Amino acid sequence: MKITFDNVHHIYMEKTPFETTALKDITVTLPEGTCSAVIGRTGSGKSTLVQHINGLLKPTSGKVMVGDQIIHAKTKRKQLKLLRRQVGMVFQYPEHQLFEDTVEKDLLFGPKNIGLNTTKIKKKLPELLELVGLEPSLLERSPFDLSGGQMRRVAIASVLAMEPNVLILDEPTAGLDPKGQEDILTLLKDWQEKYQITMIIITHQMEEASRLAEKLIVMDNGQIAMEGRPEDIYAQNQMLQQLDLDVPERVKVLKYLEESLGIRFSKWSLTPKEAASELNMWMKKEKNHV
Repeated sequence: MKITFDNVHHIYMEKTPFETTALKDITVTLPEGTCSAVIGRTGSGKSTLVQHINGLLKPTSGKVMVGDQIIHAKTKRKQLKLLRRQVGMVFQYPEHQLFEDTVEKDLLFGPKNIGLNTTKIKKKLPELLELVGLEPSLLERSPFDLSGGQMRRVAIASVLAMEPNVLILDEPTAGLDPKGQEDILTLLKDWQEKYQITMIIITHQMEEASRLAEKLIVMDNGQIAMEGRPEDIYAQNQMLQQLDLDVPERVKVLKYLEESLGIRFSKWSLTPKEAASELNMWMKKEKNHV
């Protein structure tokens, strides 16, 4: 589903002494079937932005279009319920969305709530747990007996079980060790490519953004400071530093190799294995030219 923000403003606690403008003049399009990353320091407006996509927040002014549905200040709750059947969101703190007695009940809650065939979904739960790196035996466990990393994986699985057209993830690898981070990033990338869903990642890690996103949106003080393809954003080192961000380490390495060897990599989001493969191919070509 294509997502478009049209001149969106959002003000918290409007017309009170605590009034705060969280979003200003947001106009941006997230293409259908792609992955976009929303990046920025704490308080830049990242979470406020994406919470408009599933109607957790409504614009104070302007509008958000998600597919053919429009969200504005006067959108009715009934319309938002329909929207949430298509937009799944994994929050930064998984314990905020896990509340049932067992993992199985938590995984079935979302599908049941939006009217999916839970008998059919239930049969897929062991496979879904394995997909996110968990043992099917955890289905009968309480989610609150799990580790933080396991809870995060269950939270992701609970949203995937709803088969959303749009998937939003707030810091999806927070609290995971390096292997766990890599596993989750691989899972998300494969899922997005397989089902061609529109995926939005909120992150402060440029490395994570470079691994997944086709488009970057850099937030600062409630506004979009930069947007575009990762390679175009990474080329603006000085601007990134002003926003307390930096080019991912893997991109720095690829840039160094390009400048030193004259090689041109296919993209700057290559994994170390992919970069080594392209470098090896380049070396073979150079050898044949000698």
